[in-house]
Amino acid sequence: MEELPAGLTARRLRLLKTAAPGISRVALLSTTPGRGGHEILLADAQQAAAELGVSVRPYRAASPPEVETALAAIVQDRMEGLVNFQGGLSLGRRDFITAFAAQHRIPAIYQSKLFAEAGGLMAYSPDQNEQFRIAARYVDRILRGANPGDLPIRHPARYYLTINMRAASGLNLTFPASVLSQADFVLR
Repeated sequence: MEELPAGLTARRLRLLKTAAPGISRVALLSTTPGRGGHEILLADAQQAAAELGVSVRPYRAASPPEVETALAAIVQDRMEGLVNFQGGLSLGRRDFITAFAAQHRIPAIYQSKLFAEAGGLMAYSPDQNEQFRIAARYVDRILRGANPGDLPIRHPARYYLTINMRAASGLNLTFPASVLSQADFVLR
């Protein structure tokens, strides 16, 4: 499974800007190790930022202490919004990241519904359970002798918008009707 279709980060940034129109400086928290994914997401965000009239700045973290350092730098740099790139590290630290964003009143959009369920403002994400099922089928095929390089790279069929009304209230934000009408899940 590949979660990086063209325009995904731009879509998340547009949703965040629509939900929090006053933001002008947006942090891009990346816990994606290595090369490739981070650069794709960053280029996508930079292009959308220019169209939206906001500036974006990347913050990378490859370990739990680096997540804490990156978040502290985001506050020190007075970033007004946050787009969290995908990565197992941030997923594992979602409670800490969402609590930090709430404490510092930073509107944020995340890559998994689990973040919104943990108190984050919003998420635009695929169905993770379906991704796990597809991954299990791939593993099964590999264990039965398939060459991993021969398996197709697929993007999730659909992305879901989850919004957290309690988080919005804590940030003194009101979701515009244009965002509410797109929401697949509304957490109250």
